[in-house]
Amino acid sequence: MKLIPNVWETPRLTIQDLKESEIQIVQKIYEQGSYIHQWDGGSIDHNYAYRCFTEGDLPPNGTKERYKIQVLTLKGTDTIVGILTTYHGYPKPETFYINYLYIDKIYHKQGLGKEVINELLTILRESNFVEVRASVAIKNWPALRFWTGLGLNKINGFYGDKEYKDDHYADIELIMNF
Repeated sequence: MKLIPNVWETPRLTIQDLKESEIQIVQKIYEQGSYIHQWDGGSIDHNYAYRCFTEGDLPPNGTKERYKIQVLTLKGTDTIVGILTTYHGYPKPETFYINYLYIDKIYHKQGLGKEVINELLTILRESNFVEVRASVAIKNWPALRFWTGLGLNKINGFYGDKEYKDDHYADIELIMNF
């Protein structure tokens, strides 16, 4: 099975698998991004980082071996500036799924997210994945702009509530084929 590396780099960041000692820091960064629940109808998971580290955040019939939670660290420092969670092989073996990407608000608007995803896309092409997918809340306009701007601009489907209301939510699954 193809997996992305445990450690990889961009010009400004080192991306590596989460260590147990980093769970608390990652949980704080995750909770900082909880404002997205205004768009997806979810609620904050106070055990998210620990759950991802121990069990994974898995799709139906998924296995922990195909899941990764990685931290984004500024090169030359121990400063964790973001989180990336992914799944290898869902819904098909040659599909790579990006579950979650969040950059600490202090580092927003510096191009770090684009830098990470552009390098990740290069790794995925070289690893012979045929597509990458991401699911985004329809009301999350910044994320829709981000992902479509990076080439995940084919719509695979809409999931969730069937009609728009303030308290209704749905996701759009975006795909990029290689």
